Amino acid sequence: MAYPLKASENSQEITIVMPVFNDWQSFGLLINALNTLSNQKPYQTHFTILAVNDGSTTPCTISGDTLQHLNSIASIRIIHLTRNFGHQRAIAIGLCYAAEHLAHAPTLVMDSDGEDTPEDVFTLIQALGVHTGKIIFAERAKRSENLAFRFFYALYKRLFRLLTGAPISFGNFSIMPKELLRRVSSVSEVWIHVAAGIMKARLPLTAVPTERGSRLAGESKMNFVSLVLHGLSGIAVHSEVAAARLLVVSFVFIIFSLLGIVAVLAIRLATDVAIPGWATSSIGTLIAIFIEALLMSILLVFLVLNNRSQQPFVPRLHYNDYISDIEHIK
Repeated sequence: MAYPLKASENSQEITIVMPVFNDWQSFGLLINALNTLSNQKPYQTHFTILAVNDGSTTPCTISGDTLQHLNSIASIRIIHLTRNFGHQRAIAIGLCYAAEHLAHAPTLVMDSDGEDTPEDVFTLIQALGVHTGKIIFAERAKRSENLAFRFFYALYKRLFRLLTGAPISFGNFSIMPKELLRRVSSVSEVWIHVAAGIMKARLPLTAVPTERGSRLAGESKMNFVSLVLHGLSGIAVHSEVAAARLLVVSFVFIIFSLLGIVAVLAIRLATDVAIPGWATSSIGTLIAIFIEALLMSILLVFLVLNNRSQQPFVPRLHYNDYISDIEHIK
């Protein structure tokens, strides 16, 4: 979908937050592509790149010749973290840094491997001028992953909606206006899962259709276990809602088991139906269901109460504790 540009948007600054873990070759190719595409557009955009080095084991290698030709890249800063924290926390730290030091410009979040395409960067920038005052996410209208990934992703989306009551069809790729950046950096849950945290905070948002690109270089660092953990993190953000829904299910099982026990006893004592051992085995099974559902209910109640009693972690107040150094390379 194409969005018209306003005249006031002919020259603007955009901060881009990119988590990087050993993907420096893709990172270099991506900023080159951004620079080339920006020069072809009918409006001028200057990018400040915040590359959050999430504990990479390989050094950052961007040639001096490359840097000299990046006229649309105003500056590149590498935020070195003290260790590997995972891409969600790396993004959260980058957003907090942007909120403190670059609050004058909208901030865009994207991966550094090229799967979030440079073309869609400009789609999001243009959409920002139409959907004013909202965080805009890139919704995948078409995906490029294999069949197994698409199957498990569809399963995850249905499980997420079942447990939380909210649909989710987007990831990290997004752009947020400058007036919402500080609010996002103060949301506790973005430390766990950025998109789900923004949803839980009920910040104004919308989504625009995009297509997922292909990696520019190397292989993905995400394996199946990492993807599962990422999905569980999104559900964990809404843990209280999920716990409440599971609590209702456990109460249904408790009522079902009690009614079942009463029905079995009534049939056994008030009728002539007599199958040897059926009453004992049925009541034993129903008691086991009752005990398991009761224990689950107690566990869920304590989980919700414990979450309510915890002091929230505010990323904006603590993010500096996780930064070892900030390197300006342009």
